[in-house]
Amino acid sequence: MALIHKKDIEKLLHVQNSTQNALCISIFIPTHRAGKETLNGQDHILFKNKVREAKALLERHDVPETEIEQYLKPAEELLNDTNFWRHQAEGLAVFITKGFAAHYTLPFTMPDVVYVLNQFYFTPLLPLLSQNGRFFVLCLNRDKVGFYEATLEKMRPIDISGFAPESLSKALRFDVRGNDQDFTTSTTTVNGTNIVHGPGSTKGDEEHERVREFVNELDNGLQTILHDAHEPLVLAGVDHYCALYRKFSKYKNIVPQNVPVDENADLNNTQALHEKALALVKPLMQQNHIDSLDRYQNVAGTGVTSEDIATVAAEAVHGRVDTLFIAPGQPVWGTYNSVAAVAEIHDEYQRGDDDLVNLAAVKTLSQGGKVFVSNYNGMGEVSDNGTNVKALFRY
Repeated sequence: MALIHKKDIEKLLHVQNSTQNALCISIFIPTHRAGKETLNGQDHILFKNKVREAKALLERHDVPETEIEQYLKPAEELLNDTNFWRHQAEGLAVFITKGFAAHYTLPFTMPDVVYVLNQFYFTPLLPLLSQNGRFFVLCLNRDKVGFYEATLEKMRPIDISGFAPESLSKALRFDVRGNDQDFTTSTTTVNGTNIVHGPGSTKGDEEHERVREFVNELDNGLQTILHDAHEPLVLAGVDHYCALYRKFSKYKNIVPQNVPVDENADLNNTQALHEKALALVKPLMQQNHIDSLDRYQNVAGTGVTSEDIATVAAEAVHGRVDTLFIAPGQPVWGTYNSVAAVAEIHDEYQRGDDDLVNLAAVKTLSQGGKVFVSNYNGMGEVSDNGTNVKALFRY
């Protein structure tokens, strides 16, 4: 299953900006991992209906029939991929334009919507891309090594079998002799390095060295997933293993506390592991949110903040938004006029419009700003007074 990160949004933005005279199709649907919805093809049927809606929207944009077929060919290929529909999560996002298509299975429910615009529509994805939307869990135990993507509601395993064994026992290949668990003389190759074990080395020395080598190898593999991520990483397992990973890992956003794991009860209970990890990470997310909101309130009304969506969208395009609080809801249709350097709101959608909330959030994220999604982690500061944005400017 494909994860979606900031780099994916940057790629989609590059595609949309470099594809001349092309419309961008964004399809979102809720999906199911298992159950009757999967067995009776409910997700497949819903996606088929969304493809029909996309076709109708393309027709409204006066796209010729032959071009419509080319636009929707990737969607038709997904519809015909039986195996694809057997391996879904909670949500699906599909992005299509001329000569390009990408899809992402997502760990939280998506709305049932389709947009055909001059640009891709990312607003439903913002909880995953925001400061309070997603975290990761790494389980380090003798009997299980596992990596998970998590939101406040769900957690799902991510396949790391290409660079990590399924357990520390297999990774470290401990030699057991009798009841004292001493090491026999042996040579282990870990990450291309030969480590000689034998007389004169204590069990603790041997194990520590093997774990250290394994941690380095695992961390190097995880960098392919986490190399540009900012989300919190929660470590679950034995303190010794977690401490070594924290010490040698190159990832900078590891949560200070570990999740203690009952190997008899928790290893195969993803829900229990998720609840324990969430208990650690949710307060950190909320505190980050609160601290950022305090910064906003301390300078509100001094000219470096705004709750006007047209102003916020224009300033985001200029790279001036440091922190953005949004409450995604109905799109606020409008356009950004690059000549006048202002954004204009329209009462109804007009061809060429963007959702100004979508525009503000994407520009803020792509230029290094922070985005918080209101009401996603218990914080409701944006929607309580009827506005859907608050922005703190950089200068």
